[in-house]
Amino acid sequence: MIKNFILILLLLFATYSITAQEVEKPTENKGFVFSPGIILQSNMFVEANLLYGNVVNVPGKIPIMYYSGFRIGIESNLSTDHYTFAPKIGYEYTPELLSFRLSAVNYFQDAKSEFRILPEIGLSLFTLINLNYGYGISFNDQNLHNVGKHRISMTINLNKTLNRAW
Repeated sequence: MIKNFILILLLLFATYSITAQEVEKPTENKGFVFSPGIILQSNMFVEANLLYGNVVNVPGKIPIMYYSGFRIGIESNLSTDHYTFAPKIGYEYTPELLSFRLSAVNYFQDAKSEFRILPEIGLSLFTLINLNYGYGISFNDQNLHNVGKHRISMTINLNKTLNRAW
């Protein structure tokens, strides 16, 4: 019995010694994250977003990065046929491998206007590139041309603190 207890203690000590590493002080500050991207929703759109909030980088063998904050942006289909643009405001939380967003978007197309709430969830490649799925919940369905309810978006996140880890 005592042999087993000593063996377990030795294994725990060995595991702790192997996994223990000196962690550098995290870099946490308020800052801006610029996120250009593309969106597929019945048509291809481009977007530009600016987030202001907490940006965290914990250096180490495996760096830990995340950001969260409020964002404003605009998206457009850049088409001459049924030109559409949409200002938006929302909140985003992107911890390392996941991405969560909630936005309020107002689409303007020809003489029509449509307001939507847009929850999005997706994957993040170490907070540098996000791939999200979203569903636009419409409050006044105007049957806009080439603007679907389902969407897939990919954004690139540009920020010195986040990019410093690599």
